[in-house]
Amino acid sequence: MTETTWRVIGTAAIGLLGLLVLQVVYKIVEKRLTAHKSINERAKRIKTLWQVGRNAGYILILVSVIMMILSELGVDITPVLASAGVAGLALSLGAQTLIKDLLGGLFILSENQFYVGDVITIGNLSGTVEEIRLRATYLRDLEGRLHMIPNGDIRTVTNQTTNWSQVQITLNVDYDADMEQVQQALISASSALQNHPEVGQHLLDAPQVLGWTSFTDWSVQVQVLAKTKPGKQWQVGRELRKAVLEAFQQNGIRVAMPTQRVELGNPPAVLE
Repeated sequence: MTETTWRVIGTAAIGLLGLLVLQVVYKIVEKRLTAHKSINERAKRIKTLWQVGRNAGYILILVSVIMMILSELGVDITPVLASAGVAGLALSLGAQTLIKDLLGGLFILSENQFYVGDVITIGNLSGTVEEIRLRATYLRDLEGRLHMIPNGDIRTVTNQTTNWSQVQITLNVDYDADMEQVQQALISASSALQNHPEVGQHLLDAPQVLGWTSFTDWSVQVQVLAKTKPGKQWQVGRELRKAVLEAFQQNGIRVAMPTQRVELGNPPAVLE
């Protein structure tokens, strides 16, 4: 066989070896990620990124080997490269939206902006993240509807279940209420919440009783804040409202209701 033939065979062998090494490395990483059940969601993200990297590596190796073989066979690859550049430009112009979505998915996965199971708000849509793919994020709302949101369209995300959450309870009491008694009732409700067998474990700190924080035309507003584990704010909020209402009832404190007062003046005099 000629020297050119050996070079072609050597180039093809190196390319196949590169593909094999890339596949073996991917299998090892995939096996290790699958073994860690405690970081299953993070493993899914890394696995997705590895899949993208592996596919890009395959394409790079194959294109490089083909170009090198053509060059060894005496084929002028300059027109081929020029044609590939023009085709790539045309493809990128025609698939701008797809590329935009894929890049957005890569940023979401690499930056860990949100996870599967998080409750988030994107634009005017809120719900639980069911799946994150390179092209789109799938969001399930409270009515069971599944929304497919292209990752390239995601600009602002509000994550309600990251690191920690907080409950804010605002109540209205009458102006003539004993505010010290109201304060003590709120403190009692907060203590009862901390001692709750199911909900107490979801609190990160003792609830803060802010007392009277604002006024309206018909009431004094009081507030309680409770810092909770992520995603537990709704359960804690329900129990906190229940505890506050029970404490108010035990102490004879009424929740204010908006009222209207109508005053009737003297009837106009009748001219004869």
